[in-house]
Amino acid sequence: MKLYIYFLVLFSFVAFGVNAQTFPSELWHDGQIKLTDGSIKNGNIKYDLDRQAIQLQIGDRTEAYDASQIISFSFLQESTKTRRTFYSLPYAIQNNYKRPVFFEVIVAGKMTLLAREYVVIRNSPTTSSLNNRYRYSDYPNFRESRSYLAHKMFFAKEDGVIRESSGKTNDVLNQFGNARAELKKYVKKERLKLDRLQDVAKLVNHFNQEVN
Repeated sequence: MKLYIYFLVLFSFVAFGVNAQTFPSELWHDGQIKLTDGSIKNGNIKYDLDRQAIQLQIGDRTEAYDASQIISFSFLQESTKTRRTFYSLPYAIQNNYKRPVFFEVIVAGKMTLLAREYVVIRNSPTTSSLNNRYRYSDYPNFRESRSYLAHKMFFAKEDGVIRESSGKTNDVLNQFGNARAELKKYVKKERLKLDRLQDVAKLVNHFNQEVN
């Protein structure tokens, strides 16, 4: 009986994949929210960018807010020891109707870089040693699911208009108008990959500080 249970669990792991990674949106963070009525509240925050909502724990009480009720919220992410700040800004996600949407501020200045994180799930054939040992790889439907965090990037100039970027090199560089040629040299010199949020943040910081 024990042997049967062992193989049943093993089969489940190989057939469906296991991913124990925990993403920031699944955790509670010590933070603060600023509401549209002018009040400021402190507590533990859990955010949901898909639903444009957050939960706030204050003692044994949990309060819920959506983006229309919030100006901004911020928290300390313990895993990276960084403070993250989000603003609720009007934006049309699926159609021309604008509604409050949460954006994380990555870089602020004459060019502001915003981001929205999301989880990507990819399925791939299992290749672990368990497959080889128990010959599960002989069955094509056995796939392993892996998840990772990705970001959609947005640019906002001083006109306040938010523009989404595809992450392609030309699309990112075109956001900078007349500074495009100069920044293209900087990208090549620094070997930046403009589909990576950290590299685009470096480019925007350079533009804000060094380019007239």
